[in-house]
Order: sequence, then C-alpha cells, then structure tokens
Amino acid sequence: MFYWCACCLVVAWLVSASNAEHCPELPPVDNSIFVAKEVDGQILGTYVCIKGYHLVGEKILFCNVSKEWGNTTTECCLGHCPDPVLVNGEVYSSGPVNVSDKITFKCNDHYILKGSNWSQCLEDHTWAPPFPICKSRDCGPPGNPAHGYFEGHNFTLGSTISYHCEDRYYLVGTQEQQCIDGEWSSVPPVCKLIQEAPKPEYEKALLAFQESKDLCKAIENFIRRLNENDMKMEELKYSLELKKTELKAKLFKCS
Repeated sequence: MFYWCACCLVVAWLVSASNAEHCPELPPVDNSIFVAKEVDGQILGTYVCIKGYHLVGEKILFCNVSKEWGNTTTECCLGHCPDPVLVNGEVYSSGPVNVSDKITFKCNDHYILKGSNWSQCLEDHTWAPPFPICKSRDCGPPGNPAHGYFEGHNFTLGSTISYHCEDRYYLVGTQEQQCIDGEWSSVPPVCKLIQEAPKPEYEKALLAFQESKDLCKAIENFIRRLNENDMKMEELKYSLELKKTELKAKLFKCS
C-alpha cells in the first residue's frame, strides 16, 4: 500500500512540476493523494482519498487566472464511503464503513420507504444501490378534473374523497378514491360533455307507422261523418288532402 501511494505522489509531482510557476503548491490533505495536470492550458487538480477514507468537499480544483486555486476546504474523513443520510428515517451501521460493508434503512412512523432497504460501500467510494427516500403516507390534494370537482377536506392516510361533474357533463372513471401509503387509489376521473344522441332509424320508422295509423283512423272518422251528415265527396277529398299535407310535414321534421 505504501509503495502504491508513493508512486502516485511522485507522478503528481512530475506532472505538476512543469507548471509550478503558475499556481502555488497546495497544503497536503491527510489520507489523500493529489494529482495535478494541464487540461486545455488550465491546471486541474484532483484529490483522491486512500482506502478507508472518503472525500468531504471539492474533489476537483482549478487554478484560476489569478494563479490561485479554487475552494480548498477538502478533507478525507474516516470511512471508505460518505456518511449515509436518510431524511425522516434511520440508518443502521456498525460504524465507519469499509469496502463491501452494508447498511440498512428504516423510515419513521407515518412514512413509507421507497427504494432499497440496504446499500453497500463500493471500491470507488460510492454506495449501491442508491439510498432510498422516506415518503409521507399522507396524500396531497388530488386536484380537480376539467369541468368537475372533488368533495373532501382530509388527505391523510385512509381518508376518502369523491369526484363530481358539472351540469351537462358525466363522470368517466372511479368516483370514490382513498389515500393509501401516500398515493390515491386510482387515477383521477374525467368529465365528458353529454351529447344528445340522434334518434335511431327504428324510432323514425315507428313514428311514421304511428302517423299512418292516425291517418287511417282519420279516414274512418271522415267516412262516418259523411254517412252521418250526408257530406259531399268533394268535402271529404278536401279534408283528406289537408290531413295528408299535415302528415308529410310531420314526416319531414322527423327526417
């Protein structure tokens, strides 16, 4: 291990020596290796923590036009990977972690864990799988659908709401929804405009048939009146023509 670190330090010195006149030498950071190199005419420095330590602060520094290094508040802290943090939860670890060490996660009450409940420290000082999050088990306001609204003022775990539509609109989807582990039980419904359906052809035919029955009944009545009142044939013909005209007008409206 010492030989590997010594070689790295020598390489860093050889690479940065040719540019020593450009930027001052940085103070050493304990338990780290610093490598400087020139990239597109600019000096770039990189800190790498040794095994068993992790970096806190800026990993890469640049030498600016004023021949000064940028933020140098960098240090290598005990533990091969960064300290794990879980908002609204707890992390279970045996102490400063080493390579391949595993940690576990647990959320506080009224929160549900989204993601993996464990993570492992890798050789490159990172954690895998990524840290989970603790999400509230309560739900937020669901929002109103277009031309609709919901009823309910409580959005906590287990609460329910109901959706309704405005006049001349009907609801498509689930009307009643419940808050389950921070999410509503189904997607919001939609409100669609009620459109008057055209009359089917059989309804038109039925109406025409009814009108024809009325015409036959009218003829019978006229004949009866003719017999009773000795009505002339010309008068009967005129009355029938009037009824025929009325029937045509009604049929024309139906079509």
